[in-house]
Amino acid sequence: MILTTVKSRNPELIFFGGIYPEAGLLVKQAKELGLNAPFMSGDGTIDVKFIEIAGPQAAEGTLLTFSPDPNNIPTAKSFIEHYRPKFGEIGPYSIYSYDAANILLTAIREAQSTDSKLIIDKLHSLEFDGALGKIAFDAKGDVTVSPFVIWITKDGNFVEHWKP
Repeated sequence: MILTTVKSRNPELIFFGGIYPEAGLLVKQAKELGLNAPFMSGDGTIDVKFIEIAGPQAAEGTLLTFSPDPNNIPTAKSFIEHYRPKFGEIGPYSIYSYDAANILLTAIREAQSTDSKLIIDKLHSLEFDGALGKIAFDAKGDVTVSPFVIWITKDGNFVEHWKP
């Protein structure tokens, strides 16, 4: 019923801010209804199960935001070389987790305290060299440079489509 209403409004794009099980069903049902607007989602949809649930034809052309392929990030090479022998293939959030932990530990060390105010002040004033490259935060705590790219489903795979 919701997709029928969406179709009647002739959208230019459909954005879904959820995860792959629901996204797969939504894309599959939208194609069955003849709703041909491009579909876009975030990192929670980049999973091969999305393509399996939607079906390769329905999933084709879906746009997704996520970080670049870690194998193409020069600063990630060392992380990947050390990670794979211990844990196998890197997961979608492995590098983020690694960088986040190291950033927090660096801020604690630099603040010489576990006081949250001092740590936050350090987080906002330091630039970190992580597996994803240089990472810094503005006064609100947002990263100053976002490494996100747009991926597209093509021939049953996820392929980097657009980089800023």
